[in-house]
Amino acid sequence: MNPQNQILLVDHEAEPRRLLAQALAQDGHQVTESGRVDQALTLLRDRGFHVIICELHTPGGDGSEILAYAEEHLPGAPVIIISGHGTVDNAVAAMRQGAFDFQQKPVNLEHIRLTVRRALRKAELNHAYDYLRHEQPYIYRLESIVAASPAMKEVLQKVAVVAAADVTVLLTGETGTGKSLMAGAIHANSARGGSTLITVNCAALPETLLESELFGHEKGAFTGAHKARIGRIQQAHGSTLFLDEVGDMSQATQAKVLRAIEEKEIQPLGSARSIQVDVRIIAATNMDLAQAVAQSRFRQDLFYRLSVAPIHIPPLRRRPEDILPLAEGFRYNFAVETKRRPREFSPEAVQAIAAYQWPGNIRELRNAVERAVLFASGPLITPADLGLVQAVCDLEQRSLPSLDLKELEKLAIQTALEESEWVQSRAATLLGISPRALNYKLDKLGLDHPNLVARRRRS
Repeated sequence: MNPQNQILLVDHEAEPRRLLAQALAQDGHQVTESGRVDQALTLLRDRGFHVIICELHTPGGDGSEILAYAEEHLPGAPVIIISGHGTVDNAVAAMRQGAFDFQQKPVNLEHIRLTVRRALRKAELNHAYDYLRHEQPYIYRLESIVAASPAMKEVLQKVAVVAAADVTVLLTGETGTGKSLMAGAIHANSARGGSTLITVNCAALPETLLESELFGHEKGAFTGAHKARIGRIQQAHGSTLFLDEVGDMSQATQAKVLRAIEEKEIQPLGSARSIQVDVRIIAATNMDLAQAVAQSRFRQDLFYRLSVAPIHIPPLRRRPEDILPLAEGFRYNFAVETKRRPREFSPEAVQAIAAYQWPGNIRELRNAVERAVLFASGPLITPADLGLVQAVCDLEQRSLPSLDLKELEKLAIQTALEESEWVQSRAATLLGISPRALNYKLDKLGLDHPNLVARRRRS
Protein backbone atom coordinates (compact mmCIF):
# COMPACT_ATOMS: atom_id res chain seq x y z
CA MET A 1 0.00 0.00 0.00
CA ASN A 2 1.23 3.49 -0.84
CA PRO A 3 0.24 5.76 2.08
CA GLN A 4 0.75 8.81 -0.10
CA ASN A 5 -2.29 7.96 -2.23
CA GLN A 6 -4.95 9.16 0.18
CA ILE A 7 -8.49 8.98 -1.25
CA LEU A 8 -11.67 10.26 0.38
CA LEU A 9 -14.78 8.32 -0.75
CA VAL A 10 -18.14 9.91 0.09
CA ASP A 11 -21.28 7.86 -0.70
CA HIS A 12 -24.42 7.38 1.42
CA GLU A 13 -24.92 3.82 0.05
CA ALA A 14 -22.83 1.51 2.22
CA GLU A 15 -22.52 -1.52 -0.08
CA PRO A 16 -21.52 0.31 -3.31
CA ARG A 17 -19.13 2.39 -1.20
CA ARG A 18 -17.55 -0.76 0.28
CA LEU A 19 -17.10 -2.40 -3.14
CA LEU A 20 -15.52 0.72 -4.60
CA ALA A 21 -13.21 1.11 -1.58
CA GLN A 22 -12.07 -2.51 -1.96
CA ALA A 23 -11.37 -2.03 -5.67
CA LEU A 24 -9.30 1.07 -5.00
CA ALA A 25 -7.45 -0.61 -2.13
CA GLN A 26 -6.37 -3.35 -4.55
CA ASP A 27 -4.50 -0.67 -6.49
CA GLY A 28 -2.58 0.28 -3.35
CA HIS A 29 -4.60 3.35 -2.39
CA GLN A 30 -5.53 4.23 1.17
CA VAL A 31 -9.28 4.90 1.18
CA THR A 32 -11.19 6.78 3.88
CA GLU A 33 -14.96 6.24 3.70
CA SER A 34 -17.75 8.60 4.69
CA GLY A 35 -21.52 8.42 4.31
CA ARG A 36 -22.31 12.07 5.03
CA VAL A 37 -21.24 15.41 3.56
CA ASP A 38 -20.85 17.15 6.94
CA GLN A 39 -18.60 14.30 8.17
CA ALA A 40 -16.60 14.45 4.93
CA LEU A 41 -16.08 18.21 5.31
CA THR A 42 -14.71 17.62 8.81
CA LEU A 43 -12.31 15.01 7.43
CA LEU A 44 -11.18 17.44 4.72
CA ARG A 45 -10.51 20.15 7.32
CA ASP A 46 -8.53 17.76 9.54
CA ARG A 47 -6.59 15.79 6.91
CA GLY A 48 -5.17 16.07 3.43
CA PHE A 49 -6.38 13.93 0.50
CA HIS A 50 -4.97 13.52 -3.00
CA VAL A 51 -8.26 12.52 -4.69
CA ILE A 52 -11.87 12.94 -3.59
CA ILE A 53 -14.72 10.77 -4.90
CA CYS A 54 -18.06 12.22 -3.90
CA GLU A 55 -21.69 11.34 -4.54
CA LEU A 56 -23.62 14.38 -5.71
CA HIS A 57 -26.70 13.78 -3.51
CA THR A 58 -25.57 12.75 -0.01
CA PRO A 59 -27.19 13.22 3.44
CA GLY A 60 -25.85 15.97 5.66
CA GLY A 61 -25.42 18.42 2.80
CA ASP A 62 -24.73 18.33 -0.90
CA GLY A 63 -21.79 17.00 -2.90
CA SER A 64 -21.34 20.41 -4.48
CA GLU A 65 -20.31 21.70 -1.03
CA ILE A 66 -17.38 19.29 -1.03
CA LEU A 67 -16.50 20.34 -4.56
CA ALA A 68 -16.57 24.01 -3.55
CA TYR A 69 -14.48 23.34 -0.42
CA ALA A 70 -11.85 21.42 -2.41
CA GLU A 71 -11.75 24.12 -5.08
CA GLU A 72 -10.96 26.77 -2.46
CA HIS A 73 -8.82 24.90 0.08
CA LEU A 74 -7.42 21.87 -1.80
CA PRO A 75 -6.89 23.10 -5.37
CA GLY A 76 -4.40 20.31 -6.08
CA ALA A 77 -6.86 17.51 -5.23
CA PRO A 78 -9.03 16.36 -8.17
CA VAL A 79 -12.69 15.66 -7.35
CA ILE A 80 -14.61 12.86 -9.10
CA ILE A 81 -18.39 13.26 -8.86
CA ILE A 82 -20.67 10.17 -8.94
CA SER A 83 -24.45 10.30 -9.10
CA GLY A 84 -27.48 8.09 -9.52
CA HIS A 85 -29.10 10.99 -11.38
CA GLY A 86 -26.63 11.14 -14.25
CA THR A 87 -28.26 13.86 -16.30
CA VAL A 88 -26.30 15.97 -18.74
CA ASP A 89 -27.19 19.08 -16.75
CA ASN A 90 -25.73 17.60 -13.56
CA ALA A 91 -22.55 16.57 -15.35
CA VAL A 92 -22.10 19.97 -16.98
CA ALA A 93 -22.76 21.78 -13.70
CA ALA A 94 -20.21 19.63 -11.86
CA MET A 95 -17.54 20.09 -14.52
CA ARG A 96 -18.12 23.85 -14.57
CA GLN A 97 -17.65 23.91 -10.81
CA GLY A 98 -14.27 22.25 -11.22
CA ALA A 99 -14.88 18.49 -11.04
CA PHE A 100 -12.21 16.30 -12.61
CA ASP A 101 -14.79 13.78 -13.89
CA PHE A 102 -18.47 12.84 -13.60
CA GLN A 103 -19.64 9.19 -13.54
CA GLN A 104 -23.12 7.70 -13.31
CA LYS A 105 -24.06 5.11 -10.68
CA PRO A 106 -23.74 2.21 -10.56
CA VAL A 107 -20.14 2.98 -11.37
CA ASN A 108 -18.01 0.75 -13.57
CA LEU A 109 -15.22 -0.29 -11.20
CA GLU A 110 -12.59 -0.66 -13.93
CA HIS A 111 -13.51 2.69 -15.39
CA ILE A 112 -13.32 4.52 -12.09
CA ARG A 113 -10.02 2.82 -11.18
CA LEU A 114 -8.58 4.16 -14.43
CA THR A 115 -10.06 7.58 -13.71
CA VAL A 116 -8.47 7.59 -10.25
CA ARG A 117 -5.07 6.79 -11.80
CA ARG A 118 -5.48 9.75 -14.14
CA ALA A 119 -6.61 11.94 -11.25
CA LEU A 120 -3.58 10.95 -9.16
CA ARG A 121 -1.34 11.78 -12.08
CA LYS A 122 -2.98 15.19 -12.27
CA ALA A 123 -2.49 15.61 -8.53
CA GLU A 124 1.21 14.79 -8.94
CA LEU A 125 1.55 17.37 -11.69
CA ASN A 126 -0.30 19.94 -9.58
CA HIS A 127 2.02 19.21 -6.67
CA ALA A 128 5.11 19.49 -8.89
CA TYR A 129 3.85 22.77 -10.32
CA ASP A 130 3.14 24.14 -6.84
CA TYR A 131 6.56 23.02 -5.64
CA LEU A 132 8.32 24.75 -8.53
CA ARG A 133 6.18 27.86 -8.17
CA HIS A 134 7.08 28.22 -4.51
CA GLU A 135 10.62 26.83 -4.73
CA GLN A 136 11.77 28.95 -7.67
CA PRO A 137 11.63 32.25 -5.76
CA TYR A 138 13.74 30.60 -3.03
CA ILE A 139 16.30 29.23 -5.49
CA TYR A 140 16.70 32.64 -7.11
CA ARG A 141 16.63 34.63 -3.89
CA LEU A 142 20.02 36.35 -3.81
CA GLU A 143 20.59 35.56 -0.15
CA SER A 144 20.05 31.85 -0.91
CA ILE A 145 22.87 31.68 -3.47
CA VAL A 146 26.18 30.44 -2.04
CA ALA A 147 28.60 33.36 -2.03
CA ALA A 148 31.19 32.95 0.71
CA SER A 149 34.00 34.25 -1.52
CA PRO A 150 34.66 37.96 -2.17
CA ALA A 151 34.54 37.27 -5.93
CA MET A 152 31.04 35.78 -5.76
CA LYS A 153 29.79 38.47 -3.38
CA GLU A 154 30.83 41.03 -5.97
CA VAL A 155 28.93 39.10 -8.67
CA LEU A 156 25.76 39.07 -6.58
CA GLN A 157 26.07 42.80 -5.93
CA LYS A 158 26.15 43.37 -9.69
CA VAL A 159 23.23 40.98 -10.18
CA ALA A 160 21.16 42.96 -7.67
CA VAL A 161 21.93 46.21 -9.48
CA VAL A 162 21.17 44.98 -13.02
CA ALA A 163 18.05 43.08 -11.88
CA ALA A 164 16.45 46.37 -10.91
CA ALA A 165 17.44 48.02 -14.20
CA ASP A 166 15.65 46.80 -17.33
CA VAL A 167 18.87 46.53 -19.37
CA THR A 168 20.50 43.87 -21.53
CA VAL A 169 22.95 41.70 -19.58
CA LEU A 170 25.89 39.63 -20.85
CA LEU A 171 27.01 36.81 -18.53
CA THR A 172 30.44 35.37 -19.24
CA GLY A 173 32.38 32.56 -17.64
CA GLU A 174 33.51 29.00 -18.11
CA THR A 175 31.09 26.15 -18.58
CA GLY A 176 29.47 25.10 -15.32
CA THR A 177 30.08 28.31 -13.37
CA GLY A 178 26.40 29.08 -12.83
CA LYS A 179 25.49 31.47 -15.65
CA SER A 180 21.98 29.98 -15.96
CA LEU A 181 21.42 30.44 -12.22
CA MET A 182 22.50 34.08 -12.45
CA ALA A 183 20.19 34.63 -15.43
CA GLY A 184 17.30 33.20 -13.43
CA ALA A 185 18.19 35.36 -10.43
CA ILE A 186 18.31 38.52 -12.54
CA HIS A 187 14.90 37.75 -14.03
CA ALA A 188 13.28 36.64 -10.76
CA ASN A 189 14.43 39.78 -8.93
CA SER A 190 13.35 42.13 -11.71
CA ALA A 191 10.04 43.85 -12.44
CA ARG A 192 9.40 41.06 -14.97
CA GLY A 193 9.90 38.32 -12.37
CA GLY A 194 6.21 37.44 -12.21
CA SER A 195 6.31 36.06 -15.75
CA THR A 196 8.09 33.00 -17.13
CA LEU A 197 11.75 33.19 -18.12
CA ILE A 198 12.06 31.94 -21.71
CA THR A 199 15.34 30.11 -22.47
CA VAL A 200 16.98 29.23 -25.78
CA ASN A 201 20.24 27.28 -26.00
CA CYS A 202 21.83 28.68 -29.17
CA ALA A 203 24.38 25.86 -29.34
CA ALA A 204 21.80 23.08 -29.26
CA LEU A 205 20.13 23.81 -32.62
CA PRO A 206 21.36 24.16 -36.21
CA GLU A 207 21.02 27.60 -37.80
CA THR A 208 17.72 27.05 -39.64
CA LEU A 209 16.01 25.54 -36.60
CA LEU A 210 17.44 28.22 -34.30
CA GLU A 211 15.93 30.99 -36.44
CA SER A 212 12.55 29.27 -36.36
CA GLU A 213 12.88 28.72 -32.61
CA LEU A 214 13.64 32.39 -32.00
CA PHE A 215 11.40 34.14 -34.51
CA GLY A 216 8.70 31.59 -35.27
CA HIS A 217 7.44 30.73 -38.75
CA GLU A 218 4.36 30.70 -40.93
CA LYS A 219 2.82 27.55 -42.33
CA GLY A 220 4.79 26.45 -45.39
CA ALA A 221 7.76 28.72 -44.64
CA PHE A 222 10.10 25.79 -45.22
CA THR A 223 9.97 22.03 -45.75
CA GLY A 224 8.30 20.46 -42.74
CA ALA A 225 6.58 23.66 -41.57
CA HIS A 226 3.10 22.11 -41.57
CA LYS A 227 1.65 24.76 -39.28
CA ALA A 228 2.51 28.22 -37.99
CA ARG A 229 4.59 28.48 -34.84
CA ILE A 230 5.16 31.33 -32.38
CA GLY A 231 8.85 32.00 -31.73
CA ARG A 232 10.53 32.23 -28.35
CA ILE A 233 11.06 35.98 -28.64
CA GLN A 234 7.33 36.52 -29.09
CA GLN A 235 6.63 34.10 -26.22
CA ALA A 236 8.88 36.26 -24.04
CA HIS A 237 6.83 39.41 -24.74
CA GLY A 238 6.64 41.29 -21.44
CA SER A 239 9.18 38.92 -19.92
CA THR A 240 12.85 37.96 -20.27
CA LEU A 241 14.60 35.93 -22.98
CA PHE A 242 17.74 34.07 -21.92
CA LEU A 243 20.05 33.36 -24.87
CA ASP A 244 22.45 30.72 -23.60
CA GLU A 245 25.68 30.12 -25.57
CA VAL A 246 24.95 33.21 -27.65
CA GLY A 247 28.42 33.05 -29.22
CA ASP A 248 27.34 30.01 -31.24
CA MET A 249 24.80 31.94 -33.32
CA SER A 250 25.50 32.38 -37.03
CA GLN A 251 26.11 35.83 -38.48
CA ALA A 252 22.69 35.81 -40.17
CA THR A 253 20.89 35.01 -36.92
CA GLN A 254 22.99 37.59 -35.09
CA ALA A 255 21.75 40.27 -37.51
CA LYS A 256 18.13 39.34 -36.86
CA VAL A 257 18.61 39.30 -33.09
CA LEU A 258 20.25 42.73 -33.29
CA ARG A 259 17.21 44.06 -35.18
CA ALA A 260 14.88 42.56 -32.59
CA ILE A 261 16.80 44.30 -29.79
CA GLU A 262 17.13 47.68 -31.51
CA GLU A 263 13.73 47.95 -33.17
CA LYS A 264 11.78 45.83 -30.65
CA GLU A 265 10.15 43.85 -33.42
CA ILE A 266 10.51 40.50 -35.14
CA GLN A 267 9.48 38.98 -38.43
CA PRO A 268 8.53 35.28 -38.42
CA LEU A 269 10.06 33.14 -41.16
CA GLY A 270 7.90 33.20 -44.28
CA SER A 271 5.95 36.25 -43.12
CA ALA A 272 5.85 39.80 -44.46
CA ARG A 273 4.44 41.22 -41.22
CA SER A 274 6.41 42.55 -38.27
CA ILE A 275 5.43 41.90 -34.66
CA GLN A 276 6.21 44.37 -31.89
CA VAL A 277 7.81 42.79 -28.82
CA ASP A 278 8.79 44.01 -25.38
CA VAL A 279 11.54 41.64 -24.30
CA ARG A 280 14.50 41.92 -21.98
CA ILE A 281 17.56 40.03 -23.20
CA ILE A 282 20.01 38.18 -20.96
CA ALA A 283 22.80 36.48 -22.92
CA ALA A 284 25.46 34.07 -21.72
CA THR A 285 28.60 32.58 -23.25
CA ASN A 286 31.76 30.74 -22.30
CA MET A 287 33.43 32.30 -25.35
CA ASP A 288 35.57 35.45 -25.39
CA LEU A 289 33.20 37.56 -27.52
CA ALA A 290 35.69 40.42 -27.79
CA GLN A 291 38.17 38.05 -29.38
CA ALA A 292 35.40 36.62 -31.59
CA VAL A 293 34.63 40.17 -32.76
CA ALA A 294 38.32 40.74 -33.54
CA GLN A 295 38.30 37.54 -35.59
CA SER A 296 35.06 38.58 -37.39
CA ARG A 297 33.16 35.63 -35.92
CA PHE A 298 30.74 37.79 -33.95
CA ARG A 299 29.11 41.08 -34.92
CA GLN A 300 30.62 44.05 -33.15
CA ASP A 301 27.32 45.97 -33.06
CA LEU A 302 25.52 43.02 -31.43
CA PHE A 303 28.36 42.59 -28.96
CA TYR A 304 27.96 46.22 -27.86
CA ARG A 305 24.18 45.82 -27.57
CA LEU A 306 24.49 42.67 -25.47
CA SER A 307 27.24 43.90 -23.16
CA VAL A 308 25.41 46.93 -21.76
CA ALA A 309 25.79 45.32 -18.34
CA PRO A 310 28.51 42.64 -18.48
CA ILE A 311 28.99 40.30 -15.53
CA HIS A 312 31.85 37.80 -15.44
CA ILE A 313 31.33 34.75 -13.22
CA PRO A 314 34.70 33.46 -12.03
CA PRO A 315 35.56 29.75 -12.16
CA LEU A 316 35.26 27.75 -8.97
CA ARG A 317 39.04 27.56 -8.49
CA ARG A 318 39.07 31.38 -8.23
CA ARG A 319 36.56 31.31 -5.39
CA PRO A 320 37.77 28.47 -3.15
CA GLU A 321 35.71 29.71 -0.19
CA ASP A 322 32.56 28.61 -2.05
CA ILE A 323 33.64 25.03 -2.75
CA LEU A 324 32.90 23.34 0.58
CA PRO A 325 29.59 25.19 1.21
CA LEU A 326 28.42 24.19 -2.27
CA ALA A 327 29.50 20.58 -1.73
CA GLU A 328 27.68 20.41 1.62
CA GLY A 329 24.54 21.85 0.04
CA PHE A 330 24.60 19.30 -2.79
CA ARG A 331 25.25 16.46 -0.34
CA TYR A 332 22.31 17.35 1.90
CA ASN A 333 19.82 18.16 -0.87
CA PHE A 334 20.55 15.04 -2.90
CA ALA A 335 20.35 12.80 0.18
CA VAL A 336 16.90 14.25 0.94
CA GLU A 337 15.74 13.90 -2.70
CA THR A 338 16.84 10.27 -3.01
CA LYS A 339 15.95 9.32 0.59
CA ARG A 340 19.55 8.18 1.15
CA ARG A 341 21.28 8.03 4.49
CA PRO A 342 22.81 11.47 5.09
CA ARG A 343 26.48 10.44 5.19
CA GLU A 344 28.97 13.14 6.11
CA PHE A 345 32.21 13.83 4.22
CA SER A 346 35.27 12.21 5.77
CA PRO A 347 38.13 14.58 6.74
CA GLU A 348 40.10 13.21 3.76
CA ALA A 349 37.16 13.93 1.46
CA VAL A 350 36.91 17.51 2.75
CA GLN A 351 40.62 17.96 2.08
CA ALA A 352 40.31 16.46 -1.39
CA ILE A 353 37.31 18.64 -2.29
CA ALA A 354 39.15 21.77 -1.19
CA ALA A 355 42.40 20.81 -2.95
CA TYR A 356 40.95 19.81 -6.34
CA GLN A 357 40.80 22.47 -9.07
CA TRP A 358 37.33 21.52 -10.41
CA PRO A 359 37.90 22.31 -14.10
CA GLY A 360 34.22 21.52 -14.76
CA ASN A 361 33.28 24.03 -12.05
CA ILE A 362 29.99 23.76 -10.14
CA ARG A 363 28.52 21.24 -12.55
CA GLU A 364 31.43 18.86 -11.98
CA LEU A 365 31.28 19.36 -8.22
CA ARG A 366 27.54 18.67 -8.11
CA ASN A 367 27.86 15.54 -10.24
CA ALA A 368 30.72 14.20 -8.09
CA VAL A 369 28.83 14.78 -4.84
CA GLU A 370 25.55 13.34 -6.15
CA ARG A 371 27.36 10.24 -7.43
CA ALA A 372 29.04 9.82 -4.04
CA VAL A 373 25.74 10.18 -2.15
CA LEU A 374 24.18 7.59 -4.46
CA PHE A 375 26.90 4.94 -4.36
CA ALA A 376 28.85 5.43 -1.11
CA SER A 377 28.60 2.31 1.03
CA GLY A 378 30.72 3.19 4.06
CA PRO A 379 29.79 5.31 7.08
CA LEU A 380 31.40 8.41 5.51
CA ILE A 381 31.89 9.74 1.98
CA THR A 382 35.53 9.22 0.98
CA PRO A 383 37.74 10.68 -1.78
CA ALA A 384 37.26 7.40 -3.66
CA ASP A 385 33.47 7.87 -3.58
CA LEU A 386 34.00 11.33 -5.08
CA GLY A 387 36.41 10.04 -7.72
CA LEU A 388 39.15 12.33 -6.40
CA VAL A 389 41.89 9.86 -5.42
CA GLN A 390 43.87 10.19 -8.66
CA ALA A 391 43.19 13.91 -8.84
CA VAL A 392 44.61 14.47 -5.37
CA CYS A 393 47.68 12.38 -6.24
CA ASP A 394 48.21 14.51 -9.34
CA LEU A 395 47.93 17.68 -7.31
CA GLU A 396 50.44 16.39 -4.78
CA GLN A 397 52.90 15.65 -7.58
CA ARG A 398 52.56 19.26 -8.78
CA SER A 399 53.09 20.73 -5.29
CA LEU A 400 55.12 23.92 -5.30
CA PRO A 401 58.06 22.84 -3.05
CA SER A 402 59.29 20.57 -5.87
CA LEU A 403 59.42 23.39 -8.45
CA ASP A 404 62.41 25.61 -9.28
CA LEU A 405 61.99 29.33 -10.10
CA LYS A 406 61.63 28.76 -13.84
CA GLU A 407 58.91 26.15 -13.26
CA LEU A 408 57.16 28.48 -10.80
CA GLU A 409 57.14 31.25 -13.40
CA LYS A 410 55.83 28.87 -16.07
CA LEU A 411 53.11 27.57 -13.73
CA ALA A 412 52.04 31.13 -12.84
CA ILE A 413 51.78 32.11 -16.52
CA GLN A 414 49.90 28.92 -17.42
CA THR A 415 47.46 29.51 -14.57
CA ALA A 416 46.88 33.13 -15.62
CA LEU A 417 46.29 32.08 -19.23
CA GLU A 418 43.79 29.42 -18.18
CA GLU A 419 42.00 31.86 -15.89
CA SER A 420 41.71 34.39 -18.72
CA GLU A 421 40.71 31.73 -21.28
CA TRP A 422 44.01 32.34 -23.12
CA VAL A 423 43.30 36.03 -23.74
CA GLN A 424 46.86 37.36 -23.40
CA SER A 425 45.93 40.94 -22.51
CA ARG A 426 43.75 39.72 -19.64
CA ALA A 427 46.43 37.26 -18.49
CA ALA A 428 49.01 40.05 -18.47
CA THR A 429 46.74 42.11 -16.24
CA LEU A 430 46.37 39.19 -13.82
CA LEU A 431 50.16 38.78 -13.70
CA GLY A 432 50.78 42.52 -13.31
CA ILE A 433 52.99 42.78 -16.39
CA SER A 434 52.61 44.34 -19.83
CA PRO A 435 51.27 42.33 -22.79
CA ARG A 436 54.65 42.77 -24.51
CA ALA A 437 56.47 41.32 -21.49
CA LEU A 438 54.05 38.39 -21.41
CA ASN A 439 54.58 37.76 -25.12
CA TYR A 440 58.35 37.69 -24.55
CA LYS A 441 57.98 35.18 -21.70
CA LEU A 442 55.73 32.95 -23.79
CA ASP A 443 58.39 32.76 -26.49
CA LYS A 444 61.12 32.20 -23.93
CA LEU A 445 59.27 29.42 -22.11
CA GLY A 446 57.86 27.87 -25.29
CA LEU A 447 54.27 28.17 -24.10
CA ASP A 448 51.46 27.79 -26.66
CA HIS A 449 47.68 27.33 -26.57
CA PRO A 450 46.94 23.57 -26.21
CA ASN A 451 45.06 23.59 -29.54
CA LEU A 452 48.21 24.79 -31.34
CA VAL A 453 50.29 22.07 -29.73
CA ALA A 454 47.74 19.44 -30.78
CA ARG A 455 47.78 20.71 -34.37
CA ARG A 456 51.58 20.50 -34.51
CA ARG A 457 51.45 16.91 -33.29
CA ARG A 458 48.91 15.99 -35.96
CA SER A 459 51.00 17.64 -38.68
